Amino acid sequence: MKDYAIRIVAVGLAWLALAAPALADVGALLAEVVAAHGGGAAPAAIHERGTTESLRRGIGPMERWWQAPDRFRIEIAYPGTAESRLLRGAEAWQQGQPASTAFHGALLLQAARMALPWRLQQNAQRVVDLGAGRSSQGRPLRILEWPVQEGIKLIVEIDAETRLILRSRGILTLNRASMEFATGYENYRSVDGRRVAMTERHFAMDQYTGTTKLDSVEFPAVLPAPTFDPALAAPQLTQVLPR
Repeated sequence: MKDYAIRIVAVGLAWLALAAPALADVGALLAEVVAAHGGGAAPAAIHERGTTESLRRGIGPMERWWQAPDRFRIEIAYPGTAESRLLRGAEAWQQGQPASTAFHGALLLQAARMALPWRLQQNAQRVVDLGAGRSSQGRPLRILEWPVQEGIKLIVEIDAETRLILRSRGILTLNRASMEFATGYENYRSVDGRRVAMTERHFAMDQYTGTTKLDSVEFPAVLPAPTFDPALAAPQLTQVLPR
């Protein structure tokens, strides 16, 4: 019994010895990714305005807000219709009504993409290095996996040379069925010292669904409390989105 216990301890120590360099490698990579995106402290909040073009719903002004750690809201004024989504931790709403479990998961994935380089670094101990790969254009990649929570993970593709994030693939698994939502990042620009992808191309289950182009990005210290009040975050976009 004593010998068995010694073997268990030895195996555990060997595993730790192997795991420690791997964690160090991920940490070093994420430090480079954050530096490539401007470095500094993680944003506490983000406020963005732009335009979303949906293949199915047309073109409309978009506005979205995120505040660490788990507040997210997006409003899109499509022609003739309005899209309103709100996440407040364990609660979510769509069009002002409580959202389904699947929609809640999709919103968690949207929120996880905000301030992504810094979020990855903050969760470095949980991030898994999936190794090298290549983009559809043949560019060399480093690929990481971030298990956001049970049934929700992000696969992040990083340019091996510039360390900029090129694509994220959000995978939502419910009742043994998985859905994938991908976003490609293009047209990086410097905004208040941080590099931001001003163009995002969206895909669902490998099918292109539309493009978001950002016009402005702000990094406030905090957003007004009513921003995430479900009673106020209703799809009245003519008031929410002054142009």
